[in-house]
Amino acid sequence: MLHTVDTSPVLKAAEYWKENCLLSEGSVFSDLPLWTQENFEVLRQEFVENPLKGNQPFNEKISEQLRLASKDAQCLCAELRWLYYLIASNVRRATKLESISIAWRLSDREFPMDHWTLNEVLEKDNGLVNTGAGYLNHVWREFTFMVILMCEWTRLSIDKRSSLLNDPWDFANWLDSQPDAKTRQFRHALLHLLFPSVFLDCMSRNYKRSIVEGLDEETLEPSQIQSMEPIDLDKRILTITERLQKQYDTHQIDYFNSPLREQWFKEKKFPEDIEENWYRKRFGNAKVWIVAPGRGAQYWNEFLESGCVRIGFDHKLGDLGDYKSKEDIHQKLIEYGFGNNPSNNSLALWQFLHEMVRGDYIVVKQGRKKLLGWGKVTGDYFFDSENLSSPHTRTAEWNALEKPINHERTIAIKTLTLASMPEWNDWLKFAFGLMDENLERSYKLEHAMEGLFLDQSQFQRFLHALKTRKNLILQGPPGVGKTFIAKRLAYCLMGRKDKSCVDMVQFHQSYSYEDLVQGWRPTESGGFTLRDGVFLKFCQKATLNPNTPFVFIIDEINRGNLSRIFGELLMLIEADKRGPDYAVALTHGDPTEPFNVPENVHILGLMNTADRSLAMVDYALRRRFAFETLTPAFGSIKFQKFLEKAETDSSLIDRICTKFSHLNEKICDDKDLGTGFQIGHSYFVPENTADELWYQNILETQIAPLLYEYWFDRPERAKEFIEDLKK
Repeated sequence: MLHTVDTSPVLKAAEYWKENCLLSEGSVFSDLPLWTQENFEVLRQEFVENPLKGNQPFNEKISEQLRLASKDAQCLCAELRWLYYLIASNVRRATKLESISIAWRLSDREFPMDHWTLNEVLEKDNGLVNTGAGYLNHVWREFTFMVILMCEWTRLSIDKRSSLLNDPWDFANWLDSQPDAKTRQFRHALLHLLFPSVFLDCMSRNYKRSIVEGLDEETLEPSQIQSMEPIDLDKRILTITERLQKQYDTHQIDYFNSPLREQWFKEKKFPEDIEENWYRKRFGNAKVWIVAPGRGAQYWNEFLESGCVRIGFDHKLGDLGDYKSKEDIHQKLIEYGFGNNPSNNSLALWQFLHEMVRGDYIVVKQGRKKLLGWGKVTGDYFFDSENLSSPHTRTAEWNALEKPINHERTIAIKTLTLASMPEWNDWLKFAFGLMDENLERSYKLEHAMEGLFLDQSQFQRFLHALKTRKNLILQGPPGVGKTFIAKRLAYCLMGRKDKSCVDMVQFHQSYSYEDLVQGWRPTESGGFTLRDGVFLKFCQKATLNPNTPFVFIIDEINRGNLSRIFGELLMLIEADKRGPDYAVALTHGDPTEPFNVPENVHILGLMNTADRSLAMVDYALRRRFAFETLTPAFGSIKFQKFLEKAETDSSLIDRICTKFSHLNEKICDDKDLGTGFQIGHSYFVPENTADELWYQNILETQIAPLLYEYWFDRPERAKEFIEDLKK
């Protein structure tokens, strides 16, 4: 609906916000100077530039990200949340207040609950727009845009701001010039809040396109409308509105009700936004159901163990196949005390029996928001008389999440819901996005062992040492997969494949304390500035996520001057010296801000035992690390099976395993070499074809130069081995 005069509480609040915040850099709820460039830059640094991965709700994430921000920035975040929800008519006031107050209370300041902008202004009935699920589900994208947008706004002079706010089209042009503005829904909300008589109260660009297609007097091709810039759509709609105001002799033009809605609202959508296309691509012709596995998800584990999906109700109902109609089930539920009108329950039972079929998808949820996993129906309905609590059963295959994750949008508490209608597409797309990310990153022991030629017990010993000692060094000759195994250990330790919790550096002779911990660095102006090293930054990130293991991998750990590189960290990295109780002042740091290594930080060093240039490992470091040795796997059945899967000829597999096992025996027996100089199996882990040409190429380019280096004083011996390997 477009307005020339509007007395709605929301628009009054928007005008108040414009004067107090956009023009005066003040505050919505207080007398504090909150809407300043300085505070927005804090939000940019702590929120935009410090993304927090994971499946926690947005409120939890932003609370963690802004925990160390200034009080003013925390309060500003709350007011941004207020602005975000201001226009919404599909969010309860209690939900809005919860999000706003959580951010404000981060500052330990009293939340101004009685402020007029927090009362009737936030009521659903006073909201102007049903924002749709996308706006609420992708809050982090919209909020990122809001923060970056306001950083740019606060860089403008007050005169420039005033000028833009006095001209709707100048402001719209400035807004659309900002990054991502044309794809963000908040763009439409902001324009209507500031200029309600010019911009439509609609947050869907597709709806605006459809209005132009259906109501513009000029006949335009859909492709022309599709390619229109947002501001051109807005101008077209204003022209249409002004014509309709004259036609109907009213200033109140409502595009979303009769008689106008029927003239533009059609089921078709523009190709890039057809949500049904996503649905068909993901699910084909299958239906999607949402199932609640009992109160509090009490039967979820039983679902997983039995490979079934079940719904309950009184077992005295018996086999549902015995009922001729949904009404028969309905009457029986009434008889057994399920209320006077158990329509949802009778519908669920009827659908479970007749409408759910093999190949359908099932989303399992707990309560109104939590997602537990998803599966596929694999069998027909049967009545399990031995299961008194949930006898109505179908077989299913499950993909269970490691732990419940929250969907931003609530759904009704029902036993069974059919979610295959268009209005569920946003919910399903967001839900499966969350679950796919979680399942993809979920990392268990069986994932870690895929493609490894170790015994599982050996890998578990490595994992236990890393978990308990906090510090582990994997040592061994070149080519035994130290780096490959290190990543597997890290992901297995944290239980998911999360690269943000793993960092890796490589030591060398010039690597220093300043690189790892902290040091003074030159600036462009000719001075010096104190900069944190990679490990210090890593520890700071780990401190903000205390329940998540972080793994710091150091390749070639014995190449550097270890005592100089680690400095005071030699004490702090000990397993029993972690945490703030053992914090010490850093060499270059502020003595009033001592540093400690968090308990959730694990250090995984990699050491090549075949490098002649290496100094002996510092004994102080040896006391702080567990050491595990990796050896070549040429004798491993797993390695041979791996080559077989790569379609390697059996005779070539035998040559590789036999000849290199023999060569390694000779290297071990050589008094100038020893076990640390063996040839590793990683040289012969093929990416694609594993044939004779591939084998000979590895010999010529990698193995031969290494052997000549080993026997630099006896080249004839190296040549003898090389010739034997070629045969």
